Amino acid sequence: MPDYYDLSLTPWQFTQFFFTMMVRWREMAGMLRTGRARWAEEAHPHYANVASEWAGRDPGAMPAFELLAGARQIAEAAANYYVSIQLVLAVVNLSEAIFTNAYNRLIKRNSDPPALTFLLGFDSAPILAEKSLYDLAMWTREDKELTGYLAQASGKEIAAAFGTQSTPIVDGESWCGFTRRLDEHLHRFGHAIYDLDFAKSLPGEAPAALLDALRYFVAGQGRSPYERQAAAAAAREQAAALLLARLRGLRLRWFTSALGWAQRSAPLREDSLADVGLGWPALRRILREAGRRMVSAGAIAEPDEVFWLKWEELQEAARMLDAGLPMEDYRQAIAERRETWEREKAVTPPVALPLKGGARVLGLDFSSWMPAHTGQAAGNTIKGIGASPGKVTGPACVIQGPEEFDQMKPGDILVAKITTPAWTPLFALASGIVTDVGGPLSHSSIVAREYGVPAVLGTGVATQRIHSGQQITVDGNEGVVRMNQ
Repeated sequence: MPDYYDLSLTPWQFTQFFFTMMVRWREMAGMLRTGRARWAEEAHPHYANVASEWAGRDPGAMPAFELLAGARQIAEAAANYYVSIQLVLAVVNLSEAIFTNAYNRLIKRNSDPPALTFLLGFDSAPILAEKSLYDLAMWTREDKELTGYLAQASGKEIAAAFGTQSTPIVDGESWCGFTRRLDEHLHRFGHAIYDLDFAKSLPGEAPAALLDALRYFVAGQGRSPYERQAAAAAAREQAAALLLARLRGLRLRWFTSALGWAQRSAPLREDSLADVGLGWPALRRILREAGRRMVSAGAIAEPDEVFWLKWEELQEAARMLDAGLPMEDYRQAIAERRETWEREKAVTPPVALPLKGGARVLGLDFSSWMPAHTGQAAGNTIKGIGASPGKVTGPACVIQGPEEFDQMKPGDILVAKITTPAWTPLFALASGIVTDVGGPLSHSSIVAREYGVPAVLGTGVATQRIHSGQQITVDGNEGVVRMNQ
């Protein structure tokens, strides 16, 4: 489900907002300066503590209303965390935008590298997750039997063996070592989210997609993330050294200051987004325990149907459960909601609301600022935003969600509506990225640039007009996608 910002200001409201910003600009600047500290020292520790507290408790031993209290506490901590990172994201976006524009206009010569070169090669949560998976793959390659099993089994089959604690190879000790290391990886990185909906399963619960990326590394098909990062860091340092040796006076001071700000901020976007789902594993365990009890009471058909209920319905169900009273049967209502969801998820959401004039504020057209193009012309070319440079031709793989991750093959061009941190394993397989929604500072852009693959984002229509297997060309320099057949 997309997020929308309400910009429907009346002229008087806009005037009030404008003068408030003018008068309180120092306060706004202070908020930007302290945004990182508020996130790192307040919101994140609080969220982590709440998630840890409820993860350590046994849902089966709690009354139903205590379960709901825990669910609310986690959700409120998550909401507070998500609000706190908006300032972090603002700082990251602002620092990169200021550095890039000023560098291109005031510093860059034709022979100088692009601004992007100065911002790559840093560690961030997705890069650390990739390194962890790569390390597991390199450990696995030392065992021939384990390597052979991973070569012939699918990610889903490996995940099933891992989940049932069965031993699919003769060497049980080797398999135990593998599962222990995989469990450590999932404990650290398995809370990455596919979207903000906590009803969706997490990589830590359904690791098949991660295991397909692991198989790719085990087969020796993927480039070492350590080598890729080292090459990017070397290019970054060389480019900075050349400019520092050339510049003098005010331009040197400005370049040093702006570059330092942008580089310090660069990893923060992915680091902050990576922990949005930190409380989701505990929250899902709590709610599924409530769902299990509702199944026993005949109110729903399976535990995961609890996610289709409204909060008020869940509160009433908890009251009945704790009192041992008969419960309302929600199965018909859930079936109707599921049917509505299935029908409406096929509809492409608008870039802006209202549908008519939604990208206009006080008569000004902000459509170029929107995260997706509208009004794409018919033909074989789709326009978007060139978010990661380069040009590549290959087969498209249109992925609608995590249930389709196993369709991705090494060298495919990933085509998706949008990507989030939990999609990152697919970037190790992809030769290019195309999305319906996104911009130069979105997750897709940041990670694609770190992986060194071309990306065209914000096309608005790619998942509708491109089909899997179709040969397409992604031109991240020009911001276009060409359908070749």
